[in-house]
Amino acid sequence: MSGYDGAVTDNRVPVRTVGAVEAEVDGERILLSPKDFAYFGLTGAGAPVWDLVDGARSIDEILAELEQSFDADAAIIRAETLDFVDALAASGLIAFTSS
Repeated sequence: MSGYDGAVTDNRVPVRTVGAVEAEVDGERILLSPKDFAYFGLTGAGAPVWDLVDGARSIDEILAELEQSFDADAAIIRAETLDFVDALAASGLIAFTSS
């Protein structure tokens, strides 16, 4: 497993970092980073992406599932998902393995 290197590629497999905390606060799902104790709200597209980060699916596979599940432009799904995954990685909430 490797840490965050600033580049999300489609064949990498995101895995939740040990110590990442998920909780519900006032009806909103949030994540707490073990790296800097920053939190992320999982509103909108964040929750489905987080739910698919299971250590088994590659970025490509996550994108394919999201494209099948949501009626939105594939380019928008890709851009927003990669931005979110990048932010999760930068905050230490996920790491990557190679597929």
